Amino acid sequence: MASFLSMIFRRKGQDPVTAGKHAVQRLLLMAVAGIAVLCALIFIQASDSTLGVYRVSWMVLCSLAVVYYYVLGHRKGELTTGRAVLCVLSTLVQMSVIYLINCAWLRVPGVDIWDKLLVLPYMLAPAVTAVLINRSMGVYVALCCSLFGIVFFPASHDIQFTTDYVLLSLLTGVVAVSICGHLQKRQQILYAGFKTGFVVYVTVLGLTSLHGGEASPFADGVDVSALLMGLLMAVGVNFLLAVIVNGVMPMLESLFGISTHITWLEWADMNHPLLKKLQIAAPGTFHHSLYVQRLAEAAAEAIGADVTRAGVCGLYHDIGKVKNPQYFAENIVDQSMSPHADLTPEASARIITGHVIEGEQMARSAKLNPRIIDAIREHHGVTTAYFFYRKAQDHYEAEYKKFQDGLSDTCPDEVDKSIFSYPGPIPQSRESGIVSMADAVESATRSLQHPTEDDIRNMIEGIFKGRILDGHLQDSGLTLGEIARMKEAFFITLRTMNHNRIAYPKAKPGDAMTLLAEKRGAEEKNADK
Repeated sequence: MASFLSMIFRRKGQDPVTAGKHAVQRLLLMAVAGIAVLCALIFIQASDSTLGVYRVSWMVLCSLAVVYYYVLGHRKGELTTGRAVLCVLSTLVQMSVIYLINCAWLRVPGVDIWDKLLVLPYMLAPAVTAVLINRSMGVYVALCCSLFGIVFFPASHDIQFTTDYVLLSLLTGVVAVSICGHLQKRQQILYAGFKTGFVVYVTVLGLTSLHGGEASPFADGVDVSALLMGLLMAVGVNFLLAVIVNGVMPMLESLFGISTHITWLEWADMNHPLLKKLQIAAPGTFHHSLYVQRLAEAAAEAIGADVTRAGVCGLYHDIGKVKNPQYFAENIVDQSMSPHADLTPEASARIITGHVIEGEQMARSAKLNPRIIDAIREHHGVTTAYFFYRKAQDHYEAEYKKFQDGLSDTCPDEVDKSIFSYPGPIPQSRESGIVSMADAVESATRSLQHPTEDDIRNMIEGIFKGRILDGHLQDSGLTLGEIARMKEAFFITLRTMNHNRIAYPKAKPGDAMTLLAEKRGAEEKNADK
């Protein structure tokens, strides 16, 4: 089932489907389908057709209002098809649970309806959305649940109860979103359940106290056991919801192709099998990747991009080099013993450019995020392995000259540049663009011997100028202002990484330190005797 839905909502090499001429239609279809199901539940629950029509009308109007709010308050393209399905399904599940609770509540005589406010699942859909998408979408779903939930309560509930529900649902949803919006550990979701449950309890206690009358928990004096029972209900229900969210999160990530911040941090763990393999098989490439990670994180922070994603993509961008590590310069200790000396330029180029395809295959096998796979495919774009291309050109020119001079009977074939070009495509996202430039800058500055600040800055400027003129960054979404901030972030980071240590002067004969060292040496020598 998961693989089937993933095939529908994802394309090869992409996050949940964001492109294609039918993307908008799919989004609308998911929204309409979800609203249709909710309207059916509402109509079934209504005691008569007039009430059912009234509530369906409320649902449709609220749907139009929240869609309009989304269009005004969110960036274009933020809600992809997979994410739209997640939002609709989570909202549908929360409304269905409210519907079931109402049905069960009507069958239990003598139970205070105000206790229902303590056990409703306010945090379920907002927390799932905040964890798997972002905070803004979590607030959006909390607003949807608050408005849609009004029509699921029986007609016997007065306007006061309905108002309290809307206030409580929106407040609790926002609190859950604020806690779950940027998790560092999965255990934090459980803490969010405790905190949200306490917020629910305090809010219900305050609202019922303000209303006074029989609804007030202090109407007949302070009943400690009733207060404790209410607290246990609120905290217990929300903790159970947090456990459910924590348990289904990995399945939802796989189903919709969405990776949480926690998952990105797990991929950055140096004990990941691919990273451990890189450390052992290609230590030079591993250290290069660490530098690229640091540069990418600095650049991402400077332009407001996702720091964690950029850093993780930097870690994995050269993972394909573990296949033939001995052919890459950073893993060759003695360049005079390079294995490329025994290969033709074409064979060398195929090995060098092949690490992109091999890295992509390894990342897919390890089920890494599509954005990491994209960064691996795109970090060289369609550039040329120039060293070997120039070597092939020189060989061609030498052979052609021999042919012209009559020293050879065979006219050599012209060099096929495509053999020496990376498969591409050019970077299609800001993260890929950042990693691409971090890789180029780190490799180039590593070749500088004792670089000065001017050397580093000039090298960065030259690389960016060449890549911009080649159109390498034209599809990455990076603006000229962001590129300028990236260059400055690279310069500051490289200057720190390449700082020179102070040259300490050697001790002179007759110095106090020299005499003390000689004295200690003589004492140790006598002790040995």
